[in-house]
Formats: sequence, structure tokens, C-alpha cells
Amino acid sequence: MMLVQELYIDLESDLKRFARSIARHNLEADDLISYAVEKALSQREIETWPRHKQKAWFYRVMKNNLIDHRRKHQREDEWEDEYEPEFSAVGVSSIEMVELLSKLPKNQSDIVFKRYWIGLTSKEIAQQTGLSAPTIRYHLAQALKTLREYMEEE
Repeated sequence: MMLVQELYIDLESDLKRFARSIARHNLEADDLISYAVEKALSQREIETWPRHKQKAWFYRVMKNNLIDHRRKHQREDEWEDEYEPEFSAVGVSSIEMVELLSKLPKNQSDIVFKRYWIGLTSKEIAQQTGLSAPTIRYHLAQALKTLREYMEEE
């Protein structure tokens, strides 16, 4: 632990410069550095390596972490765009739609309203509610299924 701390102090300016050069903003750069230092704590043999190899290891860990993080978010964004449930209320008046929405549980009614009347994405709704975007899409799909059943009954 003490040697990793000393190693970080020795390489701090180089690590910060590299992280800021590949990150979008300082907070992302700080996260990359924190991740690399945390990973270094479990890498015992790093203390025996020459300084240039240690620095290269830190750079590689930060770069790979950034790539993984961006790929994850890219997949989430693509998934959200592709699998957003579609809904059309053709032939239903606003008053009838309000009645239908009132039959849904409060959270589902709010999600449908925010998505189709306000125009928020599931990601934006997730940020407002504290739920994840996939959870919002699940509730949205369940609500739309229920709404379709109500519309078929009438």
C-alpha cells in the first residue's frame, strides 16, 4: 500500500496530464486516475517493475477503462434508441386518454405522460425519478400493454 502511494505521488503529474488528454472533462480524468490507482493496489508485482513500465501500465489501465466506459454508454444509447416502445392514440380524445391514464398505477401514468406528452426520453425520465433507463422502459412497455387492453375493451 505504501509503495503504491509513493508510486502515485511520483507519477501524479504524468498521470493527470495523460488522463486529462484522453478524457472529456476533469471529473472523468479524476475517475480514470482513481480506477487505475485502485487497480494498482491489487497488482503487487507493479512495485518491482522499472518506472517506465509502471507508467505505461497506468496509461494502459486508464485508456482501457475509458474505452470500456464509452462502449458501455454507447450500447445503452443505441439500445434506448432502438427499443423505445411505440404508442399511437389515434382515435382517442385527450379526455379519454386522461381517463385511461388514471386507470394505470401512478408511476406508470407519470412515465407515459412524460414520454409521450412532454417528449422526454427514458434516460431523462430515469434521471428525474432515480430509476434506471431500462427500468423506465420496462414500466413504459407494461403501461402501454395495459393501455392497449383498455382501448380494446372500449
